[in-house]
Amino acid sequence: MKRVFIVFLAFLISGCAHTYRTIKMSDIPFNEFRNDNNISYSIRQGVMFNLKNKFFFKREVKRDIDLIAFKIVNKTDQTISISDMDFFCGATLPLQRISVDEYYNSIKQKSNLYWLYSVGMVVYPKPAVYKLSNNTSANKPDNPKKFIKNGKQFIPLPFGLPMAAVNYGISKKANNKLQLNLQLLDLSNKVIQPHDSISGILTFKNVGNCGDIFISIKN
Repeated sequence: MKRVFIVFLAFLISGCAHTYRTIKMSDIPFNEFRNDNNISYSIRQGVMFNLKNKFFFKREVKRDIDLIAFKIVNKTDQTISISDMDFFCGATLPLQRISVDEYYNSIKQKSNLYWLYSVGMVVYPKPAVYKLSNNTSANKPDNPKKFIKNGKQFIPLPFGLPMAAVNYGISKKANNKLQLNLQLLDLSNKVIQPHDSISGILTFKNVGNCGDIFISIKN
């Protein structure tokens, strides 16, 4: 019984908070490039899903937001800013950019909610206790006929507090890794030097049904 309880508790702890796999540009295959007069570029959607961050991917789907990876090559003799680029679903439908902070706040784990587990408690059976006829407590004897058995006894075990603390720690660490990763890879305020390339991520909303994404430079 005790072993079953420990396994059950371990399952609860491991099944709540989620870890985060760091996005590395080297892990993303940029194979197919489109060419424009000024740039060539490759785009990869479904980054969270493909890197096995499935918890965060599900939150993306629920909120209709997406993290998209880009590799962009500047073919001109001038510096090009990411802020001067327009992004389209298909040839004509503009895509709506959102900041990485908005994206992060939408998909991060709600770490403080895990403290609600702290009120959790389970009742565990206490070993039977026998009493002598003169009310002296003792363990069960070899000849129990000389003793009187107490009624059922139980011990309340407050498993909620350690469970809450572990889940809070896991989710907080994952959130911090996610936020730092997004900030480091964010292309929003970057520029591409002449005949150079850059890779990173941008975040959008309402792109769930967008198969092809195109980039153009603002006039």
